[in-house]
Amino acid sequence: MKIEIVYGELANLLGEHGTQQLLAHTFGEDQLIRTRFPELPRFFQGDVDFVYMGPMPESVQRLVLERWREHRDAFEQAIQKGTVFFFSGNAMDLVGRSIRYVEYETVEGLGIFPFDTICRRYDRQNEVVDARFNEIPVMGFRSQFTTHTGDAGKYPFLEVLCGSGMNPDIDTEGVRLRNFFGTSLLGPFLVLNPMFSKWLFRQFGFSGPLAFEEELLKAETQRRLDFEESFGKKIKAPRLLRNYLKKEKEILDDVAKKK
Repeated sequence: MKIEIVYGELANLLGEHGTQQLLAHTFGEDQLIRTRFPELPRFFQGDVDFVYMGPMPESVQRLVLERWREHRDAFEQAIQKGTVFFFSGNAMDLVGRSIRYVEYETVEGLGIFPFDTICRRYDRQNEVVDARFNEIPVMGFRSQFTTHTGDAGKYPFLEVLCGSGMNPDIDTEGVRLRNFFGTSLLGPFLVLNPMFSKWLFRQFGFSGPLAFEEELLKAETQRRLDFEESFGKKIKAPRLLRNYLKKEKEILDDVAKKK
């Protein structure tokens, strides 16, 4: 398998270096392609199975867009071919139409998705978001000073159950097209949500265990129990959450029996 981490030396803010560690421990360093800036990503050539990119400083966003803009078609072709992507934090902003830095400048995005990013520095939003993907509950942390306008809900990734969506008018978070998944939520997201990570990795043919899978599942279970205890009356789908926790306990018990 070929697992590409794009600009991991720069795109690793807000704890997302943990995703790189998860990938390295799960797949092995020999399966990783660590593309460093200003190299072009390997996925433009179409020969990788999974692509991960994390959040970065705004100055790096501009540099990346300058480097990638003429390769937009290759990016879109990789998505249409079914390559699996996961972009977290403001890496997702790269694939929108534009990034407007209020009182500064507007930068053209890659335009693969029909949303625009509005960046108001020093007006940061911090919250816990509870959501679901299909029937898989997920959680993540929002820590951003951006909002997304335009047709932000056209390609929804997550249905938000508690917390805010990409803007006040929609209750969806992130974008999904074929096997491209992008979300502003952090955590690291793939570490916080091992059941989703296992589903995601199956999309490119990996059926093995995650690194530290039992510990990740136990932590997810405890996190959800704590969340339900604190906010259970406010969330939209408590029955879904309880059923999911029951199923997750069965998986943990099965893992323990195999040891």
